[in-house]
Amino acid sequence: MAGPEVRNTAERLGRALGSKYEVKRLIGRGGFAEVYELWDKDLDRCLACKVLHPEIAWTPGMLARFRQEAKALARLHHPAIMPIHFTGDGEGLVFYVMPFVEGESLADALRRRGHYPVDEALEIAEPVLQALGHAHAQGLVHRDIKPDNLMLDAKTGRTLLADFGIAKLLDSGAAGGGGTGGTGAKTATGFTVGTVQYMSPEQALGQGNVDGRSDLYAFGAMLYQMVTGSPPYNGDSSAEIVGKHLADPVPVASDVDAKIPRWLSNVIVKCLAKKPEDRFQSAEGVLAAIDAGRASGSTRLVGAQTLERQVRRSGEMRRGSGALGWWVAGGVTVLLVGGWAARRAGYVGSGVAFLHNALIEPVEVLRGGTPVDTVAPDATVRLWIGRAGRGELTWRLIRPGNPPIGEPLEAPVSEFRRVRGRRVTTVTAEASGQRYFAPLVTNSSPSDITLEVNTGSAASVRCNCLVPKGAPRTHVGYYRLYRNSVVAAYNSAHPYVGPHVDRQGFAARVDPQSGVVVLTF
Repeated sequence: MAGPEVRNTAERLGRALGSKYEVKRLIGRGGFAEVYELWDKDLDRCLACKVLHPEIAWTPGMLARFRQEAKALARLHHPAIMPIHFTGDGEGLVFYVMPFVEGESLADALRRRGHYPVDEALEIAEPVLQALGHAHAQGLVHRDIKPDNLMLDAKTGRTLLADFGIAKLLDSGAAGGGGTGGTGAKTATGFTVGTVQYMSPEQALGQGNVDGRSDLYAFGAMLYQMVTGSPPYNGDSSAEIVGKHLADPVPVASDVDAKIPRWLSNVIVKCLAKKPEDRFQSAEGVLAAIDAGRASGSTRLVGAQTLERQVRRSGEMRRGSGALGWWVAGGVTVLLVGGWAARRAGYVGSGVAFLHNALIEPVEVLRGGTPVDTVAPDATVRLWIGRAGRGELTWRLIRPGNPPIGEPLEAPVSEFRRVRGRRVTTVTAEASGQRYFAPLVTNSSPSDITLEVNTGSAASVRCNCLVPKGAPRTHVGYYRLYRNSVVAAYNSAHPYVGPHVDRQGFAARVDPQSGVVVLTF
């Protein structure tokens, strides 16, 4: 173990841990901590110990916050979240102990590989979204999503998200609870809180009340790097990079690499929206968009830049005696094609409109009772409505399960409004003045559970569904929403007879567009 400082820290850590543990070696060093390999003598196993930099001046109040936050983090039980075995302090050190993972970080893998094919990138990314959904449902925000905090287990192939909430500990503790400074990058002690390449605008501005949507921004930046090979914004200084997060247009991944599907680029762009309200509102929303993209493939029209590249490659832009004729013919063609494309895209003419499905289940669009299109979750379709308008257009929910679970949901297509020259309408979780909600159920209990939804009216609805233990974000359909709606879970071995647990008081948390509320049992 080289270096006097490392030896000094290792010796102090050994004394703080006691004789049950042997400090083996330094295995990594980051912006706020050093990682040591431990040997647990009692249980004959390897562990990893993160020691927060000794330079942080820990006060009794900060230590109390550290312990309180560690208790909150201990509630997280998810296969993609690195658990914390225990925390400790002594010999002037503050540390926490976690499993030892044989493998490498995503950051190391990206340095070695450059980038990932789309399928492999999503195989790594989707467990991260599931882990974030689990944590956000319990009010916990990571605040430092980046490739360094993702471990790739070489033995199992699992993706593991580490360092949950540590940035918050340093931010609130080191800065005295006052948040970050002008760039939002450093605490009063000078340690980075978040990493500027992946930092959301609101976190960069030092807003203390960041929520899960900040994690989704960082996730989008990380996914962009995974498929393109570089973060969305780079620069010569932290201040320059932060400025780009705040003001520069969001880059499009498929413009960097044509092999990246347009739908995936659109998912990343929405994750990287400057304002939190313009992003996906939950990790489940991102997962639904990925599922829908996989199912639908890329159906986008060819963009102007792509068309220009194709024309140049075709060799039809020539010089010569007939150049004037080519220019005239080309001009007429551009006008005709441009007019056709504008009409088709909904910028001119009265017969074209767009319908966006904000729900987490697909919907069917009907004209006069006859199905005309199916719209995936968080997807948009173009409709030809003709001069008759939307009068005969309705939509209905395609319920999950076989037989279908949840309540039927259908309504007339709502009024179209002009958005950037297009006529647009949105399917939301409301029909005929009645709001609906879609519980996404995570079962963290030790047994399979069955569910009952009491909508707050006279009748309860048994969803006739089973949620296996460990299952995340299980879809169980849509139900009428009232202020006193309750979802009850029963042990599947004793359905509706034995002990059960209720989730209530969630009406205010239901997303007004999608109707989603995440419930954990």
